[in-house]
Amino acid sequence: MNPKQGGSCLRFVHGVFSLKVIIPIVSLVMISFYYIPAFAQQNEETKNDSEFTIVTGEELKKNPMAIKILENIEIAKKRFAEMQDVQKKKTENEKFIEEQRKIAKAQLEKDLERMNKEYEDFTPRNAFSKFVSSVNETHHAIYWDQFDYMNEKIKIATLAKKAILENGGSYAEAREEFVKYAFMSRESMIQFVSEINIKHGFTDENLQSYFDKDGKLPRYENDEGVVCYACEKYEKIKEKILADSQSA
Repeated sequence: MNPKQGGSCLRFVHGVFSLKVIIPIVSLVMISFYYIPAFAQQNEETKNDSEFTIVTGEELKKNPMAIKILENIEIAKKRFAEMQDVQKKKTENEKFIEEQRKIAKAQLEKDLERMNKEYEDFTPRNAFSKFVSSVNETHHAIYWDQFDYMNEKIKIATLAKKAILENGGSYAEAREEFVKYAFMSRESMIQFVSEINIKHGFTDENLQSYFDKDGKLPRYENDEGVVCYACEKYEKIKEKILADSQSA
């Protein structure tokens, strides 16, 4: 053996096979033939390394190294085929899942559309509208102001809750955020009702000034100190009613 040859290349001279075994694993996987045209017999007359004789058939089968390489190639081919089969099944499965998602989404939209039609009368606005239609029309505007005010608070509270959840917050934190924006204290509720009553002409600022923050009138120890609230206003109304009844 020539000591100058590297460990990855074995060369035998004087009629012995020269075997080169530098073969990348990817090439091994892609090889589809069952013999190796890499065995050559050196021409003793020319001693020219570029001239080789291809060896196949029975001579190839007798070489242990060639047999081992062929076995490894078969193993690599088998593994590659298995990998391709797994990838193919994975791709088909992903396509199936995506198709099922589309079907499920379409069905969900169809079901939601049907439910919206079936329960249209039970949406918050429609349900409240049904209630308002049962009361005196004179008071419709004040009821709708109350509904719109609370409806807007709920929308803001819902957005706040959603923001907490989308940023990784817990459900408890999201719920607290919702309550913070949807909550309305008794004092603020009384103030709001007072404002919309004034807005729609059911009272005036002077009359409302008699009530405290809790919506209560002042308490007196005896009747002597009791204030006659808006007496002048209602005395005029009383006189007008009496006058109309007499003229009739």
